[in-house]
Amino acid sequence: MTARELTAAERFTVWLIHGVLQAFAMTWKFRVSGDQHLRVAASCLPSGSYAQICWHENILASIVLLRGTKTAPLASLSKDGAIVTAVMEKMRFRTIRGSSSRGGAEAREELVKVTADGYLPTITPDGPRGPRRVLKSGVVDIARRAGIPIVPFAAVADRHWVLHKSWDQFRIPKPFATIHVVYGEPVSVPPDAHGSAFGEARARVQSALDSTQAAAEANASRPG
Repeated sequence: MTARELTAAERFTVWLIHGVLQAFAMTWKFRVSGDQHLRVAASCLPSGSYAQICWHENILASIVLLRGTKTAPLASLSKDGAIVTAVMEKMRFRTIRGSSSRGGAEAREELVKVTADGYLPTITPDGPRGPRRVLKSGVVDIARRAGIPIVPFAAVADRHWVLHKSWDQFRIPKPFATIHVVYGEPVSVPPDAHGSAFGEARARVQSALDSTQAAAEANASRPG
């Protein structure tokens, strides 16, 4: 989607965030469980595409985790979204702009289209403004229309800072943190899911993401 050019101050912010993220990422260690679910999800379509979702608070760890994959993240059309988009494009993601409040229909259409090329629509379904950990229906609609499964995941650091004044309690993993990643079982959305059936699919996705987040937090809280 068309976006305005960043200001000099915003370009500096992008450079700073990207540099700090790269430096922190060099010290992070990832422990992954449930990655067999990715292979199951990738086998569902010839393109290998599936949707990935995590809560908004886990964005930083997720950006590093997903480097090198055909990730197509969704970013809002806000000022903050423009900065996040520029950072993610430096990480070589194919970012698509839009949100539930602006540009949502166009963004969903583009996310459906990129699945044919094997890209993985990647969404924080409680973003961009919350409520925290309440799943919006956009990813369910994308999965239904594209015929792809949804893989919930969580990336939780054993040591992190929390921005308590932010709506999502945003988490910044500390240097040398171990980030515990949990992938959940793929959730399928029937192509004819409408009305109550669509609501039931949304509830299944919400429950699956809640479970993966809880499992990652439990792993991160264990000593050693």
